[in-house]
Amino acid sequence: MLFFSKKKKNKHHKKPKKVKFNSFNGVFVPTFLSIIGVILFLRLGYIVGSGGLFSAIAIILLASSVTFATGLSLSSIVTTLRIGAGGAYSVISKTLGLEVGGSVGIPLVLAQIFSVVFYIFGFAEAWNFIFPEHSQILVGLLVLIVLLALTFIKVDLAIKAQMLVFILIASSVVSLFVSGESWWENTPNMIENFALQTDSFWALFALFFPAVTGIMAGTGLSGDLSDPKKQIPRGLLTAIVSSIFIYIGIAIWLSSVANSEELINNSMALVDNSIFPPLILAGIISATFSSALTTFVAAPRLLQALGENKVIIFNNFFAKLNKKSEPGNAMIFSFLIILIALLLGNLDSIAPLLTMFFLLTYAVINIAVYTELTLGLVSFRPTFRVPKFIPLFGFLASIIFMFLINPIAGLIAVAFLVGVYIFLVFKNLEPKEGDVRSGLFTAIAEWAAKTVEKLPESTKHTWKPNILVPVILTRTLLGNFPLIKSIAYPNGTMTVLGLDLKKNESAPDAQDLTKKEITDDLAELGYVVEKFGKEGLFASSSVVDCYDYTEGVIVSMEAISSQVFHPNILFLPFKPDKLPKASLRKIFKAAEKFKVGVMLFDRDEDIGLGSERDIHVWIPDKALDKEFYDDRTFDLAMLSAYQISKNWRGNIHLWTCTTPSKKDQVAYYLRKLRYEARLPSDSEVHVSTKSFQDTLKKAPHSDIHIVSVSTNKVETITALSKKQNKSFLFVADSSDEDILA
Repeated sequence: MLFFSKKKKNKHHKKPKKVKFNSFNGVFVPTFLSIIGVILFLRLGYIVGSGGLFSAIAIILLASSVTFATGLSLSSIVTTLRIGAGGAYSVISKTLGLEVGGSVGIPLVLAQIFSVVFYIFGFAEAWNFIFPEHSQILVGLLVLIVLLALTFIKVDLAIKAQMLVFILIASSVVSLFVSGESWWENTPNMIENFALQTDSFWALFALFFPAVTGIMAGTGLSGDLSDPKKQIPRGLLTAIVSSIFIYIGIAIWLSSVANSEELINNSMALVDNSIFPPLILAGIISATFSSALTTFVAAPRLLQALGENKVIIFNNFFAKLNKKSEPGNAMIFSFLIILIALLLGNLDSIAPLLTMFFLLTYAVINIAVYTELTLGLVSFRPTFRVPKFIPLFGFLASIIFMFLINPIAGLIAVAFLVGVYIFLVFKNLEPKEGDVRSGLFTAIAEWAAKTVEKLPESTKHTWKPNILVPVILTRTLLGNFPLIKSIAYPNGTMTVLGLDLKKNESAPDAQDLTKKEITDDLAELGYVVEKFGKEGLFASSSVVDCYDYTEGVIVSMEAISSQVFHPNILFLPFKPDKLPKASLRKIFKAAEKFKVGVMLFDRDEDIGLGSERDIHVWIPDKALDKEFYDDRTFDLAMLSAYQISKNWRGNIHLWTCTTPSKKDQVAYYLRKLRYEARLPSDSEVHVSTKSFQDTLKKAPHSDIHIVSVSTNKVETITALSKKQNKSFLFVADSSDEDILA
């Protein structure tokens, strides 16, 4: 049993400036009056007459099942969120982000505005039954003006007036059920009348569905409730359940008191067959007016919330509140849109449009709740918990119903939502608080990591550059970032490891700095890395305390080696002679142990990277002695060259020094390698019969020389760096790379 909460008075507290509503007058009554309205009094008879009682009950139950599932989902999520103004929009924005919330909020505010038109048409139709000589358009315009005046004068007064309307409607509904002499005058039409029926089942469903969109009215005043967490579930679910029984009961009554032809051709059949017609007419007029008023109050509030979050154009205009803390500008805008729609539409043309917008909103609300339930984050602790199949059913049913009713209209509605979402993504909205999207992608990443661990290893086929860059000074990163980006962009990553050393003399480029100078410089690391991340390369950073440089690098590689997504390249941004040979050898050996490739960038201070065009790759002659498809020791060097050439739009030159007797064989090998590795067709092959040092000295200008080295040739690296004034990238494989993959 659901009970309504009563607001407790406390004489020790000051009365709030703005009246807050409880679950009865703020949720139940608006929801109930929006559901028990136009469709019940003016269109349910047509649905029963066209489809028969069985079809009418099926339509009521199907439509109500979606609404009930959505109501349960909303009830669950509002008990764990600090829901603000905007109702459903607020819920979606706080879970799936402002972009998704806005893409639903914009069609939802349009749906609410058109709902007002829908209710005004219903009012005018009932009024015209009493006064046939009155113009429906004129009546509708007068009602709209009264609505605007009421919302501007005092909203809480308008809400309180709903209590009288509620009593009147409840009385009119009761009067139908106590009309004992009218029951079973005719044999109920249980199945559709093929001779008279002109609409399909789903056309009748589309006509009926606006009846169950009242839950949006129940949450539309979320910002004006004293305790939304308790009041929305209580008021919402009570209104939905009670209205289902009322609709089914009146459908049975209609099928009993009137034949199909009368129900189809007379929209006032319910009035004509009632025991006290004036009371029913008063109920229709009251219900339609009240529903219009409730929705007219909710729509500007949603529009104001969209403006406050800068989701729509003219944000400041719509976000502005008047002296009474009401969204005055949003009210005027809503009034003008309703006015135009009144002049252009009619009741039956508005209903299917509302159906599409609301089904779309229901679908997103349910998927938001399903996402929260699936993630199972500790922050999602609703006091009203529902099983996962409830929101899943609500989502799937909403989508299926959309396309069963009208596939083209469904596609247009979905396209509209996607289009608005893309527009909002490019607006770069700044949310005031977080949402669950990061948790969603974290869960996906965790699932992927667990799945990867169970699959056969395939690093060679899925290889991409994930670079670990240990630095002592932020400026070291600044000077080396252009090359790092050229190697990693667009699919690779960069992890920057700031080493806060206790022993400064162990650092390759900070021996002359004090501990404080190093610490102060590293304080800027996060800002610099974030700046690099905006250039399209995924980058992250952290700072660790360590005794000396060598141990810090080795321990870091060891710590990350067990991770699923760990860096596979160690990038050392300094000249080889900046570190003792023993320390350098130790780092190379550790990298080999942990299967991490090594790149040591020896940047010439004068040349730098030159014009960023020519890339020369030097492959040792001994590396070519093996069979072509055997394990190679220069794959990382060639993969790096390929990555750099793509980002530089440069030229690759493959070099090998060999003996005269092997020149032709080596040249053939390199050409075959170029072909099998799918290098650019303009990549050049060079074979020299002179020594490596002489060939390197006389070789054409290159912006970078990539030299493939082994982990036990540290002395060769140091000697070469001292003798040649060029920019070198010394590269050692990890054995997990494959240029032919």
